[in-house]
Amino acid sequence: MRIFTSLVRLLALAVALSVAHPVCATPIVIVGPALEDAFEGSDVVPGLKRLLGPEYGAFRRNFDESAVPVPLKEGGLLLDGWRLGFPGHHAAAVVVYPDGTLHAAYYNAEDRAVRYFSTSGELQQRVLLIWAKRFELSPGHSRSTERSLEERAPASILALPGVEEQAAMRSVAAAIWSAELASGWNMNTEVGHVLGEATKHIMDCSAAFSLVPKPVGWVPGWSYVAQMSVQIVAYVTGVSGHRVYRSCVITAASRQRSFIELASGEF
Repeated sequence: MRIFTSLVRLLALAVALSVAHPVCATPIVIVGPALEDAFEGSDVVPGLKRLLGPEYGAFRRNFDESAVPVPLKEGGLLLDGWRLGFPGHHAAAVVVYPDGTLHAAYYNAEDRAVRYFSTSGELQQRVLLIWAKRFELSPGHSRSTERSLEERAPASILALPGVEEQAAMRSVAAAIWSAELASGWNMNTEVGHVLGEATKHIMDCSAAFSLVPKPVGWVPGWSYVAQMSVQIVAYVTGVSGHRVYRSCVITAASRQRSFIELASGEF
């Protein structure tokens, strides 16, 4: 029950962090909680300490900040974090299920390897393998997580992005992350939703930025992103070039990266 309560709290946190903020002359950057705060009042942290044993300290040092919690289709939840100021070099992640099953992993750039842990014996849990792709490890340090078409979740046949709309969405993803990352993502409806949320975060965070017109009439979902892609890309590019407000884009990219990677893989 305490695990389930923790999952509910994290989902509530994800909603709370996505609300709009008042206009401010400085970037409104909201950082996710540290590990203990995210799982306060649950059995998750004690469970992680038992699971990782002497390596818990190394895992915890990579959880100063956390991203938006990602609910999984199979009922669990992913929370990933990083050491303050080093999201690409020192990172960690945990997958929690309502039945108490825990999967954890952490990465330090100097080791060039991801360390995996699981209470179920599934040491390289597939969600964590997708998370680990960002570290560009050689095949000897990680294995492929691609599923066959038969294994993929069935896609909705309604209102799917067309070729031109996918190209527009990919341009937005490239502006927020990079063209290299965006080229490898499946531009499905869920990815479009994440792109919309990331766009909203950037606009809310940079509310006082006025050097480039803001995209108007934000609504959730991929359709808005596709229709307004030119305006979104122009705005994100302008914000990225500003010495103060560029932190809005950096924060959105860090906090939404796991969400968009898992959405691309249809998890």
